[in-house]
Amino acid sequence: MQSRPYSAFFALSIALIAAASSAHADTITVCLDGSCDFTDPVAAVNAAVAGDVVEIAAGTYPVASSIIVYGKDITIRGAIGANGSPATVLSGQSARTVIGGLVLTAQARFENLVITNGRGDYGGGVSLSNASPVFQNCRFVNNVAVWLGGAMILINGSRPTMIDCTISGNSVSNAQGQPQGAAGAVSIGNGALTLVGCTVTGNSANYAGGAFLLTSSGTLVLESTRVCGNTAPNGTQIHLNGGGGTVNEDAPSCISNDCNDCPVAPACFADLDANGFVDGSDLGSLLAAWGPCADCLADIDGDGFVNGRDLGMMLGSWGACR
Repeated sequence: MQSRPYSAFFALSIALIAAASSAHADTITVCLDGSCDFTDPVAAVNAAVAGDVVEIAAGTYPVASSIIVYGKDITIRGAIGANGSPATVLSGQSARTVIGGLVLTAQARFENLVITNGRGDYGGGVSLSNASPVFQNCRFVNNVAVWLGGAMILINGSRPTMIDCTISGNSVSNAQGQPQGAAGAVSIGNGALTLVGCTVTGNSANYAGGAFLLTSSGTLVLESTRVCGNTAPNGTQIHLNGGGGTVNEDAPSCISNDCNDCPVAPACFADLDANGFVDGSDLGSLLAAWGPCADCLADIDGDGFVNGRDLGMMLGSWGACR
């Protein structure tokens, strides 16, 4: 009986969010065939200003230099394939870190991207410094670091959030062949990483932390996330450097050497009352928490606010948890 009012509310909410976004942002397009504003993602990002959206069409883009996002909260959005997987591939050509993020808030977003073939001393795929962006529906694949963070390194208070992302096949191996490389997936220094509905598997380090390395001031938060099948001589999945660091793991999450022990968790990050459905009850809880809301369930994207982004994510997962 309540479906019509809810449907009307959803339609109005989406329209308001879209109108607000378009009023304050320009869209810069990138495609390989020359019909867009740019053919090079690096040039497009350099041209963007805070609030802009850089939309990159499907295809593989070998970047000749790292994509640097410095001090401007923009959205870099790739295309989605038929099965919902990202169809925009950013390749570092095994020569450079693919993305560098500096001085960014949670309003900066990276969506629907495959970040691959990156290589760097620290952070093969992504390097973040004082940056807390959101990565959604991204894949970090086959990136290599020499010392720390095959897929990513976080320093200087960075606190990114990953939603529905996969980190696989990344590695760390010291250039001289010495067993000193750590954090096949992500190295977390002075900062924190939150993973929601993610999978971290098949990463490796030749010294410690097949998946993660945490310093004493590093924090890892796992929500409905699998960490399994990663390899390293020390701290096979997670290595706490010097015994420090904090790992917060919710019940549906799993950390194991064997992925057979970690069944795929349902995507229930928007199921605030944990009843197996994203429905009107969850919507009511989200609306009741609207506004600043640190460390609350309704803050689905983890940016410290319950707002239109969280509403959009809830609507996108409406119905039975999957």
